[in-house]
Amino acid sequence: MDHHHLVEQGTTLACPACRGVLLDRTEGPVCTGCGRSFPLVAGLVDLRLKSDRYLDLKAERAKAERLHALEPETDLQGLAEAYYAITDDVLDARRGRFLRHIAGAEARGEALATRLPREGAILEVGCGTGGLLVPALRSGRSIEGVDIASRWLVVARRRLTDRGLSGTLVAASAERLPWSDDQFDAVVADSLIEHLDDPGQALREWVRVLKPGGRLIVWSPNRFTLTTDPHVGLWGLGWLPRQWVPSYLRLRLRQVWPPRTLSANEAGQLARAAGLRGIEVDVPGVPETWARSLPLRQRRGIRVYSAARKHRLTRALLRAIGPLWELNATKGGAA
Repeated sequence: MDHHHLVEQGTTLACPACRGVLLDRTEGPVCTGCGRSFPLVAGLVDLRLKSDRYLDLKAERAKAERLHALEPETDLQGLAEAYYAITDDVLDARRGRFLRHIAGAEARGEALATRLPREGAILEVGCGTGGLLVPALRSGRSIEGVDIASRWLVVARRRLTDRGLSGTLVAASAERLPWSDDQFDAVVADSLIEHLDDPGQALREWVRVLKPGGRLIVWSPNRFTLTTDPHVGLWGLGWLPRQWVPSYLRLRLRQVWPPRTLSANEAGQLARAAGLRGIEVDVPGVPETWARSLPLRQRRGIRVYSAARKHRLTRALLRAIGPLWELNATKGGAA
């Protein structure tokens, strides 16, 4: 590396603390504004100001480096299994569910990729293990991924390598993105916003890095779904007052951080507060490729769901109590 500004795929990275210019140095980026230096972790640019709620930065970086050491010797499945082998606080039942989710992530990613523009720079916030990155890159789209967990980015990189692909992966927070203003033609997030402490702040940040006229696309579980919560496997969680949810999870022996799912109406309100225009909150379709990856019982449910989407009244009902909502909106100011 030299002392040039830090640029990835034509977009300009910036200090997440002060938005200052980052200089590209061998040991890691340095901000010319506030003087902060940032490390390279597991071969990734690490622009986090804090870690996620599950691990502190030191422990998280150590886990990412352990996976990085195994990365050349294995494939996606092997690396995912290695992660849970070194993670002793996940019960066997949940471990199996998480591994199946990682293995099937590209089928869901293919469904979401159809919503993305064909041209322009795209940012996926909370890219996780890269389920969307693969179909987006295969289709020729220019997409970058950011996630607060560098350990998942190592797994995402292994996924890309297994598929003969490469892409930009950056460790950073969804609420403090390390890009200059007006960088992307589209920002996309899937099953992320319900994990954030301040979803309103996150939406404002995503709007900040969008170009005028750029699109925001968000998928998230519906708070008022009549199906079980996908994160904890319990029914009716979103119908409880939010302040009761932690106690209820403890009562049901779910030692997890409580997801803060939003309803379709709440998503629309946050989008309006963030200054977005042309806001639509609807229920996404489920392509056959995604449905084929699901168990038989869920495939049957998908057939009913797909039929209900075709009619105005039942589609409105799905928007209120269906399993998932999709937000589409545009940043104002386009010429």
